[in-house]
Amino acid sequence: MTSDDRVGAVFESHAARLFAYARRYGPPELAEDLVSEAFVVAVRRQHDFPDDAGEAYAWLVGTVRKIAANQRRRDASYDRYWREAVRTYWCADTSDSPETIFAERDACLSALAHLSESDRDLLLLVAWDGLTPEQAGAALGISRRTLAVRLHRARQRLTLHLVPVPVAGARHRIGVTP
Repeated sequence: MTSDDRVGAVFESHAARLFAYARRYGPPELAEDLVSEAFVVAVRRQHDFPDDAGEAYAWLVGTVRKIAANQRRRDASYDRYWREAVRTYWCADTSDSPETIFAERDACLSALAHLSESDRDLLLLVAWDGLTPEQAGAALGISRRTLAVRLHRARQRLTLHLVPVPVAGARHRIGVTP
């Protein structure tokens, strides 16, 4: 039996169990990706792939676990980096008090954190990075019309999460006014 046949046989006998294990880390789409990626690793690292089917399953479980952990670290890093960038480069109106500036910034950070990554990226491209809708559409590979619809919906969702800033005179500068 070739190495590819071995991996294929393990896939046939253990993919459903591995998928059930991978569901612990997220929705079905993520679990499917984790299982697929684990088998890609198995094919690439056939010299490390155990001959025994039971050991091979355990090896795949460990691989899924590592892939999921790496994904969580990437997600956490992304979340930390966008927050850090907005916090660091927040443009403040110099006539506002420091309390107003911090309250406004933190309210926007909190609202942005409730959005999906795609909504947040879209809003930040337009409101933060200053891209025109045409430029943002080109950067994302979508038409201006599609971008306009997504941007409108993202702004609506952002508005739902904006909490009024308790400091008098504070305004939100992320493309939405409460």
